[in-house]
Amino acid sequence: MRNGLLPALTLVCASLVVGCAAPSAQTQDLSTPDGALFLTIDLQVDPEKVDEFLAIMIEAAPDTRAREGCRLFDIYVDQDNPGHVVFYEIWDSKEQQEAYLGWRQETGFNARIAPYMVQGGGGLTYFDKVDG
Repeated sequence: MRNGLLPALTLVCASLVVGCAAPSAQTQDLSTPDGALFLTIDLQVDPEKVDEFLAIMIEAAPDTRAREGCRLFDIYVDQDNPGHVVFYEIWDSKEQQEAYLGWRQETGFNARIAPYMVQGGGGLTYFDKVDG
């Protein structure tokens, strides 16, 4: 049985490697839609308060995702620096994303999260898609 198991495992592993090497059409469908706005918001959060900050953001995320024009809103935390938090967003337009930011300001949300911030975040960056 051992003699048959090793070749079978080798074949399975080789299939996985080949499958990962060639992107499928489904993988390409995950690309940012043409014409959409892609941006990141790069924040530096007090490491002592990052869990509280993330709890607030996770609670607020459904409202963000429900805003008109929001196609994607994800929250990422740096594996080596938990205070480094990045929001990855896709919107239909810059105007809709800016209207969302204005709404967050008007509702006092930005003032609520301000005490968690420390110096060092990269801020907001808008990107143009050039391939994908």
